[in-house]
Amino acid sequence: YHFRKFSNDGQFLICFSRNCQNLIVYRHSCLSYCSKGINCDNQDEFPIKGQKFEGHFSQLYSLNLACGSELICKDFFLVTDCNCYGIFATATTPDSDPPARRGAIPNIPSMEKITLYLVRLADGTIVDERKFHNDFIHLAHNAGIFMYDDFVSILSVRYQSIHVLQIRKAGMFVDVQT
Repeated sequence: YHFRKFSNDGQFLICFSRNCQNLIVYRHSCLSYCSKGINCDNQDEFPIKGQKFEGHFSQLYSLNLACGSELICKDFFLVTDCNCYGIFATATTPDSDPPARRGAIPNIPSMEKITLYLVRLADGTIVDERKFHNDFIHLAHNAGIFMYDDFVSILSVRYQSIHVLQIRKAGMFVDVQT
C-alpha cells in the first residue's frame, strides 16, 4: 500500500493500492488492553494483536477508481471542510509531445484523461466525478487544484483556464465559472 494521510478529523487513513488502481480507507480502532501484574512495561505481556497494523486499523472499504491506463495520483488528496467528502484524481501518463488541438497552448504536455472523483469518506460511495480530456493539470501535491470552503479551483495549464466548481452538501460538483 501507499499510505497517503489521515483525513483532517483523523477518522480515516487514506491509502492506495500498490498498483495505484484502488483507494483503500481504514478507520482507527482503539485497542483495549488490560495488564494483570505489577510490571506493565514488559513487552512480552502486550498482546500480539496490538503489535500488528490490523490491531489498530480496520479496513472500511476498497474502491476501484482507476482502470486501463489510468492511475490514481497518489500525491493528490483534498478533503472538504465538513470532512464528509474526499477528492481523488486519476490520470493517464502525460504525453510530452501531444498533437495540436484548437485552443490548446503548443508545447505543453497533455494527459489523455484526468478524472476527479468526489467520494463520501464514510462509505466509499462515488457521489460525483468530473473529467478533463487532453488537458494538463498539476496534480502532484495539489499544485494545480485548490480548495477554499466548498469551492474548488482547477488550473488547466494546457488551455490556460481556471475552472471553479462548488461542492454542494448533497455531494455534487456544480460549475460556477471558467
